[in-house]
Amino acid sequence: MNNSIRYRQVHLDFHTSEHIPGIGSAFDPEHFVHTLKQAKVDSITCFSRCHHGYIYHETRFPYQHPNLTCNLLVEQVRACHKADIRVPVYITVGWDMLQGRLHPEWLEVDDAGKLGTRAPLQDDWGWYKLDLASPYMDFLIEQTQEVCNML
Repeated sequence: MNNSIRYRQVHLDFHTSEHIPGIGSAFDPEHFVHTLKQAKVDSITCFSRCHHGYIYHETRFPYQHPNLTCNLLVEQVRACHKADIRVPVYITVGWDMLQGRLHPEWLEVDDAGKLGTRAPLQDDWGWYKLDLASPYMDFLIEQTQEVCNML
């Protein structure tokens, strides 16, 4: 792979809830790369795990997206690397709805006792914010190691 500095980087924002069906079912590696090449993209960030807490590849963790139909991240990386397109991998850190539901003891709490959340639409909804001083950090390290070993 060419190690030169890349000209056009895009972030494929892929925060996908468990209610979305058929994740990856229409993924076509050749079409994906062709589209990136037409747009002169030479680096694209693809997702391992998103703020919903789901993983987009085969994993030893029980948090693979429930509607994932393929080993999406691996297929994206293979197709892109074959075309000399770099693929930084996104793993959410801090915001995780699934881990927040499964491990409320990992949630960040401020000095007033309020749970940490992010309200993107300025209402009562937001992402659970996890405490990086909790065992959540161990989970992050293990999941990151898995991705590094996988790719």
